[in-house]
Amino acid sequence: MAFKRHTSYRGLEFTSLIDVVFLLLIFFLVSFVFSVAGDVSESQTHTEIELPKTETALPLIQDDMLENLMIQIEPDTSGQEVSRVAYVLWPSINDTSRISRVQAFVQTLRDSTFAAFPAHFGSFSEEEFRNLPASQLIMESIDRFVTLRRNTRPIIEVRAEQNTEFRILGFIMDQCGSHQDVIPQIVLRTTY
Repeated sequence: MAFKRHTSYRGLEFTSLIDVVFLLLIFFLVSFVFSVAGDVSESQTHTEIELPKTETALPLIQDDMLENLMIQIEPDTSGQEVSRVAYVLWPSINDTSRISRVQAFVQTLRDSTFAAFPAHFGSFSEEEFRNLPASQLIMESIDRFVTLRRNTRPIIEVRAEQNTEFRILGFIMDQCGSHQDVIPQIVLRTTY
């Protein structure tokens, strides 16, 4: 006797198909929302950040105590063929009396411890740049400050406007680096 197989053909089951389609629809909707929200083309890049700009004729100095040698680089406002002026602000040499930044700036103007970079100093050779009065002033001031404060690990502070040419800042860092480990720190600040 032969056994017969009873097979019944199943029809299409719409319940499972609807569940799968519904889950795929939810998955694509959620991933679309996240892809639109995370669009990188609309985000702000670092080049669009507004950096501070100076709008005063004289450098802005806060009225706090000056403890380090400060080299302040400011744009020239006299209208001559000068692009930058380097001011060297000296702290009080003895530890008993302290001097504020405003007092140091007034002292700098009175003692003429400032010098100007010419308008087109970027095209100067390295030797010509080193021989500029402003470069000489910076070199001599750093050397003198290191000599006076060698035992206390002197710190050099540089204040400059955001558009200051890197050649000036690089020159100051090179001068500090020529003293090897004597100068442990260089503080760079932008003026507001």
